[in-house]
Amino acid sequence: MPAHESPLVRLERHARNRALEVAVTEVRDGTWTSLTWNELYRRVIDGAAGMIEAGVNPGQVVVIRVATGARQLELELATRVAGAVPLLLPEHLDAAEVGRLLDEVEVRLVVVDDESRLSLLRRAALADAQLFECDDRSWERLRGMGLERRKRQPDLLPWVADARAGASSSPVLGLPREKSQAWLFRPECSGALSDLTGTDVVLLTGEATDRFTTVARDAHLTSGCTLALIERPDQLGGALAHVRPTHVLLDRDASRALEDLLEAATVDGSPWHETPRDVLEAMSAQVAEARLGSRARKLAAEVSALAPWWGDRLRVLVMDARVNRTISGLATTLGFRIGRVAHHPAIRLELSREHAVVVVPAAPQLEAASQSLPRRGRAGDGLDSAFSLAGSSGS
Repeated sequence: MPAHESPLVRLERHARNRALEVAVTEVRDGTWTSLTWNELYRRVIDGAAGMIEAGVNPGQVVVIRVATGARQLELELATRVAGAVPLLLPEHLDAAEVGRLLDEVEVRLVVVDDESRLSLLRRAALADAQLFECDDRSWERLRGMGLERRKRQPDLLPWVADARAGASSSPVLGLPREKSQAWLFRPECSGALSDLTGTDVVLLTGEATDRFTTVARDAHLTSGCTLALIERPDQLGGALAHVRPTHVLLDRDASRALEDLLEAATVDGSPWHETPRDVLEAMSAQVAEARLGSRARKLAAEVSALAPWWGDRLRVLVMDARVNRTISGLATTLGFRIGRVAHHPAIRLELSREHAVVVVPAAPQLEAASQSLPRRGRAGDGLDSAFSLAGSSGS
């Protein structure tokens, strides 16, 4: 696949070739829910057209601050298909630094799923930005606006893709730096993620604003695989049992917690071994070809009891951290591979110089269309007055 293919082209291909296959799955309200590639495609293109209908132009910046999960993925993809630039800000950035970073770019839209997520933006001016408080109902209404826009202007999204040809659509992250000012950068990597295919089932841990999860989501869009999303390490065991992944991608926090998770792991509701640490140490020593007594060799063999915890089809484990000898030995013993992801050095990004904003041609007006983003009426109380729901549709 050419590296320059637009998000729209990639989505269309998966919707055509893998329409009924699961694109993304997550736990929501205690139950695993999923979207097929056809469902994801429809929701994304309608959301993208809805953003354009509300005044977002290609090249402008959309700040997305919602919970990690399928909704975040939908919004990120919709922003990319609309030709805008998704900007994700880690919680641990300083509010003053966020204000400086956002004042340097043209933010057109701020998307939040809760009013509390605006606190990180309190030092940013955002005079021309609209606020979209995205719950289930408002997201549905925005997609409805987009569907109507696409009916009036069927070539809208292909036109946007052509207008943004040659410009990167990948998400931009804020990068805290200890002894200097924070940067904006676009994460890139090489390694195991480029080997994903449409038949793979990938379990990904971590927050959406992490560079590792960001490049993994782009690999998902490229490959057409099934992506299962969890945010916290303590969700890993349940997710492995439900998803039965071919690939497990662990962010830094989950990678650091993996050995503790292995010691506490259960199979069919019971601990996999009475002395899991002894088994893991014996197995690691055996793989390292250390001289072992009969008891240690017996313990090392008992690591096979841990295999069902991983599911029955794991092929590749990717960790965003250094792989120690215990995990390496476990992979050798249980027969899966350790994949490597090399993050490219972060390069400071100046979005204001990257690509000019393009004004989308107006659609035929069948009736007066609202330029305001849908939002729960009761949510307006107490919001920063810098956010305008009726921001101009130009610039």
